[in-house]
Amino acid sequence: MRLGMSSLVVSVPKEWAEKYALSKDSRLVLIPQPDGSLALYPETISRESPRQITLTVKSGDIEGLLEQRMVAAYLTDFDEIRIQSTEVMTPELSQRIRQALRFLTGYQIMEADAVQLLIQNVARVADMDVMKALHRIHSISHSMLKDAIVALSKRDAALAKTVMSLEEDVVQFYYLVNKQLRSNLLDPQAMQQSGLTAIDSINYSLFLHAVQRIAMAAKIIAKAAITLNEKECPEEILDVVRDSGEIVLSLFDKASTAFLTRNDIAACEVMARSEDYTPLQETVDNILDQHLSKVYSEIGGTSSAKSRERLDDFHAALRVVEQVFHSLHLVACAASRISEVAVWRAMEVHRPPAKPRRKRRKRSKSEETDGGPSSS
Repeated sequence: MRLGMSSLVVSVPKEWAEKYALSKDSRLVLIPQPDGSLALYPETISRESPRQITLTVKSGDIEGLLEQRMVAAYLTDFDEIRIQSTEVMTPELSQRIRQALRFLTGYQIMEADAVQLLIQNVARVADMDVMKALHRIHSISHSMLKDAIVALSKRDAALAKTVMSLEEDVVQFYYLVNKQLRSNLLDPQAMQQSGLTAIDSINYSLFLHAVQRIAMAAKIIAKAAITLNEKECPEEILDVVRDSGEIVLSLFDKASTAFLTRNDIAACEVMARSEDYTPLQETVDNILDQHLSKVYSEIGGTSSAKSRERLDDFHAALRVVEQVFHSLHLVACAASRISEVAVWRAMEVHRPPAKPRRKRRKRSKSEETDGGPSSS
């Protein structure tokens, strides 16, 4: 309703005001939404604290069920997770719980006895700079992939082990940032504090998932470097694998830059080049066929233990190379996915803000009869 010459006043439902103990001096927060609407809520909205959940562990549970439920509770921002066992907790179960907690930043075991554990969130992430965190997880994953390719081409087992150890950092960032993004969608106050919109949270979550898959692929390549360290594998194959790795590494780098800068042209270039490494994979297949024929020729018709060992060794190397190219394919697909979301982000800045529509007034019978004007 109108108040004075220019002010407009909106009333709130009585039940809502009573629920949050609002009076005439209470402060409300209004947050403009991308669609033109306003979100309204009390400045100091009461929240049930702490948010608690109990996870029951029973013998015969599916392997990994408890760990997945712990991650889900973490991402849903529960303050306390109580793990209750129907039997006395075994040392193996306690070790599984503590192993899972390594990836859930800010969660600590506060109480423990023979049949239960109480885990509490001792750190809040509402003030975390999401963009800086995204840059950080990209930097770690990029470094992992780059070093994994070097470790494979040089058969450097020590470097490969270093790469594998970094995956834990990526997983921690993955869960931590995802927790913040989910909190933004679940809590208007968290979204206001972060300065992100709902569509930002969705886009960043897609980017995060793709980067985490690239880190997993880098770990597989690093593990392959350790396996090939003592296997018979032609050096020319490792050279081609290195060239292929440099291509997908470049795709990942350019896709991430396109995403962060909303550059749709660069993003489309990445998608167009996502299969550039395929001819190199065909080259590797030809080299492997030639080398396998050479091995058979050198072995001849002998069936000695040494000959069988050499042949088994080469077949093991062959399987490892196949795993490497499968991992490179995953990186290329992830880079293409990042580029696709980069195009979406580039288009979002051109979307005009939503305008409210006026409801068309129903014409009176006199207007219908007289053919008079109708307003909308």
